[in-house]
Amino acid sequence: MPQASESHQASQHQEHNGEQEEPYVRIVFGRETTAGGSPKARIIIEEATGNTSLSSVFTLSNSAIGAGVLSLPFAFYKAGVLGCFLLCALLGPCEALTLYVLAKFSERYDAHTYSKLVRKSLGRKLSATLSAILLLYLWGSCIAYLVIIGDTFTPLLRLKVGPDSLLGDRRVVTSFLAIFVITPMCFPRRLGALAWVSMFAVAGFLYTAVIIVVRGWQIALDREPHFEHVEWLIKWDIGALFAIPIIVFGFNCHPNVVTIFSELERHPSSLVPALPQSPAEFVSRGMRFTPRPRTRKMIGMLTVILSTTVLIMCGYLAVGLSGYVAYPLTINSNALKSFPTHDLLMQIARGVIGAVVVGHYPLNQHPARLCIEDLEQYFFVKADLPAWTSPVHTLAFVLSTLSVAVVVTDLGAVLHMVGGTAASFMIFVLPGLMLVNAAIVKGPAGNLPEGGSDDSSAGPLGHNQDFLHENEGPSVMEDEPTQTTLDVPLLARDDERGIKRVGIIYSPRKSWWTGIFLMGLGSAVFLITIITAIF
Repeated sequence: MPQASESHQASQHQEHNGEQEEPYVRIVFGRETTAGGSPKARIIIEEATGNTSLSSVFTLSNSAIGAGVLSLPFAFYKAGVLGCFLLCALLGPCEALTLYVLAKFSERYDAHTYSKLVRKSLGRKLSATLSAILLLYLWGSCIAYLVIIGDTFTPLLRLKVGPDSLLGDRRVVTSFLAIFVITPMCFPRRLGALAWVSMFAVAGFLYTAVIIVVRGWQIALDREPHFEHVEWLIKWDIGALFAIPIIVFGFNCHPNVVTIFSELERHPSSLVPALPQSPAEFVSRGMRFTPRPRTRKMIGMLTVILSTTVLIMCGYLAVGLSGYVAYPLTINSNALKSFPTHDLLMQIARGVIGAVVVGHYPLNQHPARLCIEDLEQYFFVKADLPAWTSPVHTLAFVLSTLSVAVVVTDLGAVLHMVGGTAASFMIFVLPGLMLVNAAIVKGPAGNLPEGGSDDSSAGPLGHNQDFLHENEGPSVMEDEPTQTTLDVPLLARDDERGIKRVGIIYSPRKSWWTGIFLMGLGSAVFLITIITAIF
């Protein structure tokens, strides 16, 4: 049976009543057809269990927090208080939108990793290029995490053993933690195995945020005048643009969102009670620009994304403002370095943030390993890789990042470049390309091949979303809607009408315009990063 390129779910399940659920049966249609013209299909039986909404919030949040939180006060210093608030208010929702786009398309294409989603939606050649970009981003990010680990734990050890001791050597500390602590955490194949790490990391982030907030305002209020040299409005100079890549990097958790969605339980609890609780309620709202999730799982993922974005934004703004008002003229790009070393609470914060980054490293190494496997399959082998290659890839990745981290002590400029180039490409350009591709594949009714559907009910993501009739009562379709037969030929035309065949052409759909906007935003962030790096 050929590998399927599109996923359409014909669900057979019992009502979710608190009892143990039956396995989930899905029919996955491939691109090839039978002699009679019907699409070939295979049946997949999935277990109903999965990660909860709350644990998914922890995992997604931990994918974002890390090096970015330490640079937020510096972003306030560059852009001003109001300027940084506005940037967070604009970029945060945009990044939440792209998280939803990635989750939505992963459901449509039956993709369980970011790389496979790109391959199924945009083609194998472009997928290889994007896998290489994603790998470079994750590799650079993990180098930064090892540098932070060395910079946080080394001063703490020197307080105990002295600066001349071997245990106080930054290279020894970084190497020991990378080999004996981080490497074993990188071997599990499922992110759910790191849920306990994620919960600790989020708790550690909250502790560090509280300490910086408390100490920052104490320092500001102990001096006279309290807020001298604080720029409360917007700094109108080219340096203010330096804050944009930092904020973009700070919200980035996109490499893991596809895997987190695939591991989410089928009927997750809603973390936002104000949202509709079923797909039918979303459709009945009839609002033009609101999401229309087709399954309860997607509704749960939407609440996970919203909760994560709000949590990260509140924490970042609090930490950024507090660190900035404490040292409005001398704040370091690593905020912890600006605070006194003799402060016990700040020493604990340094240790906690170091531990957070230790947990963050494997969450970035996981998709990096998948990228390596995808590139090997593309260039060298077509079949599945043997199991022994996974630990080899893990060891090679850890050792290569460690070899750079032990000799590089300041990756501020590199972090700025990574956030504004590779990160913005993954966050904005890729989801934008997927939206444009969906619009081109669907196309106007007049341009569809004979026998195709005009799909007039397609929503902003290019899906046939009006799947419930107005007079229908509660049914199985409210939980897991069965795809209509018209969906199959529409989605099977991806190879014939998508970007990989016809390029980026105009299609009068909301998804096309949204995709163009996201691609333009990603390009703008890239140019801003280059300009601020030069000047």
